[in-house]
Amino acid sequence: MTLKDKTSDREQIVLSIYPNAIGFGFAVMSSALTVLSSRVVQVKPVSNRLAMKRIREIINYYEPKIIVVEDYKGIGSRKSKRIQKMIDTISQYAHTKHLKTYSYARSHIRYVFSNFNAHTKYEIACVIAENVKNMEHKLMTPRKTSESEKYMAGAFDAVSLGVTHFYMEN
Repeated sequence: MTLKDKTSDREQIVLSIYPNAIGFGFAVMSSALTVLSSRVVQVKPVSNRLAMKRIREIINYYEPKIIVVEDYKGIGSRKSKRIQKMIDTISQYAHTKHLKTYSYARSHIRYVFSNFNAHTKYEIACVIAENVKNMEHKLMTPRKTSESEKYMAGAFDAVSLGVTHFYMEN
């Protein structure tokens, strides 16, 4: 089964940001299947202040119309206090820039990708890699239980948030 490209009548740039333990992943998208850019930004030393500096630069560079973040209060979210504060700060900054902000819980992401029989983060990443051209080379190997999360997982997490936004809003 493949994802269908759902676009709105008016193309809008969506920036999805997914904070994690090393910094954050982000994806710039114009539709569910069109990822203009996706990266993981490692912040050293890990700090919300340094991460927000980079996020402000990214927002100013790409000039998105919509910001998408994870709803850490939703079912399935296990975000640390630091990351919760970062998500709140991202939303506040987007508000000051007059950008629409949407948030989706892990349960929303799982709901969207369950339609493609993808339930784990790795299975979701595989669906994304199969359907989004410039993501296929970023697909990582499955994580072993003894391993920490793969570096590129943040990029796939950000894209999964973006795909969820396009499916939930269209």
